[in-house]
Amino acid sequence: MIAELVRQYDTLKRCNVPVADPYFNKLKVWVEIVLKYDRSFRVNWLGKPGDTKKDKKKVKEEPYIDLDCPVTEKSGPRSSGNDSPHGLVDNARWIFGKFATEKQKKKAQVAQESQIVSKQKKKKIPSDEARRQAYMSQMKHFYDHNPTALTEVKEVYDWLSCDAKRDKLWIAVEKLLKDKIVDGRGVKLFEQDQRKWQAIASMSNIRWVIERMGESGKPLNALMNVKKEWTAFQEGKNEWWITSLVDGQRKPARILHPRIRGASLVSFNNPATYCGHLSPEYRMKPGHDEEESDGSALPAQVGFEEAEKYAKALDWLIENSSVRFGDSVNCIWIDQGQSDGVQLDQGAFEFIKPQKEKSVFARGKAKGNKGQVLADSGDLLKALQRFRNGQKAGYRDKRFYLLSLLLRLKGRHAILGGYAGTMGLLDDNADLFVSRSKILISSQYLNKKDEAREFCPSLMDILSAAGFKSEKKQRLVWDREVIEVIVNGRPLPADLCRLVIQKAIKDKHLERSEKKRSEYLALLAIAAGCARHYLTAISRKEGYGMGLDTSIGDAGYLVGRLFALCENIQKRGRNWGPTLSDKLFSAAIDMPRQTLVQLYKNCLCYDTYKKDREWFAEIFNKVKLNDSDNGQGEVLPENGVDQFAFMLGYWHQRSELSPKAEKERDGDNNTEFQVKNK
Repeated sequence: MIAELVRQYDTLKRCNVPVADPYFNKLKVWVEIVLKYDRSFRVNWLGKPGDTKKDKKKVKEEPYIDLDCPVTEKSGPRSSGNDSPHGLVDNARWIFGKFATEKQKKKAQVAQESQIVSKQKKKKIPSDEARRQAYMSQMKHFYDHNPTALTEVKEVYDWLSCDAKRDKLWIAVEKLLKDKIVDGRGVKLFEQDQRKWQAIASMSNIRWVIERMGESGKPLNALMNVKKEWTAFQEGKNEWWITSLVDGQRKPARILHPRIRGASLVSFNNPATYCGHLSPEYRMKPGHDEEESDGSALPAQVGFEEAEKYAKALDWLIENSSVRFGDSVNCIWIDQGQSDGVQLDQGAFEFIKPQKEKSVFARGKAKGNKGQVLADSGDLLKALQRFRNGQKAGYRDKRFYLLSLLLRLKGRHAILGGYAGTMGLLDDNADLFVSRSKILISSQYLNKKDEAREFCPSLMDILSAAGFKSEKKQRLVWDREVIEVIVNGRPLPADLCRLVIQKAIKDKHLERSEKKRSEYLALLAIAAGCARHYLTAISRKEGYGMGLDTSIGDAGYLVGRLFALCENIQKRGRNWGPTLSDKLFSAAIDMPRQTLVQLYKNCLCYDTYKKDREWFAEIFNKVKLNDSDNGQGEVLPENGVDQFAFMLGYWHQRSELSPKAEKERDGDNNTEFQVKNK
């Protein structure tokens, strides 16, 4: 899938989509230091008000997004240490050596107090000063790479090398940060909570601008000569060479892969763990020649520039073309790698965002306290059905890729699976799922003005109804298997369907609660769809359609129908009060004969029994409650029946009965659940 992501990056660049170049990254920049031609300077605040909303009086400021911020192999996945500054654009901790944490200050103080003056002992540099020195050292080496072409970089270096000039710069930057960083009420945060202010100010990135006589100046990091030399400077550092798995070419290796949305995609992004097996003693010294080494000892044989491309393409896809299933985020794009077109094919983007709404990520907790999870909103089945309605027939031949990920803010992302096919394949598999799972909705689920219609639970409906865990599989496993329902045409996981049915059975008592009734009736409709899917797609049984079929003689199906009839009579006879049927819903599956005999006897006490006499007669021609009963059918089994057939029979019969509905106060809707446009 890395090769496909690299091609997608090339497509984005060809179509002028704003993504960063290799060796550069997209950073949020708040402060700009302008060095003037007359040896003075000024500092600018780059924060601008964000999108306004009518319900908000205060608008939170947003930073300037700079796509041309130079980064290194270590600074891209920067997590710890004092030796990984960005190139040119960075925060005050690295540029000025400020904002040391309380822990770092105490540690430095203790070390200073306990230090023994000895020639044999080397004085340890505090972490804040070590970071500043690392930033300065990298800038000097960068300038020394090509002094003639980097005179602007030398000018910045000279300002920072002079203690007096550097102090003046910091005083101005600190004052700007104190004035501009405010809380939600617009009050200066420094005056309210200095600790919180420091945490924000220490992460505020700063960039440089060089002004010339008669010119306003351009950000130093965006100058063409600086960008060109930075790329050459980074390429010159590469000592490890590999045969790339992407295209088979010899090229510099990428050891530390870039971070994606704040966390590592692969396990070797941690500088503390990747170095051991890369020493020259472990393998031959790497080089340009084919016979020296093929790089097979590296964690992943991916070139430096290829790693930059796949990471930036994936970042763009997560933000612009992704859809969520439970805890997983799924990126979908259309292959344009072989095309010469300069217009980006928005097919996949429209597929995921049919209404063109911007992705909004919500944060929740990951399993096992392993960091927070990023999640988008949407449902693959719904999105696909909306998308195809407005497309021409040619879209079916477009080739798509789908990459399923678990994204965490910290730690490691997990790759759940990668898939490829055509949009037509997605379309056909979605149709297949719907044909296996849709059911008829009874009139009591609808508004008076609506007509009874078909209903198919969405994939997210089913995942939400099942909850987070089954007895054997974690939710994340379900996420991957549910994706394959659409991309590979597979049935839903059997245990997922089973859990939805069991939950509907267990929560039957909630139907008697006015507050929980709508929620339960929605669950019941989803369970009926799962029951039909299980019978048709997993058990491969024929004859189970969307609505009631009086020709079906399966014991479980007939028991469900009988239960629905008995329950309806008691509801009408008792005016919706607590009924025996609510308590015996599960027992009817486990002990059908004993339970149904008792319920049927209770029904005979009500006059309403006569209204459903024809239904009972039709069922008793297929099955009997006792050996002594008249009829041609077999006696109901003593032990359990198929719970899926029971649930579908119960739903089908219940939908046909259309019991008298109580009206809501507004007189428009009844008390049954109102099914929305699924």
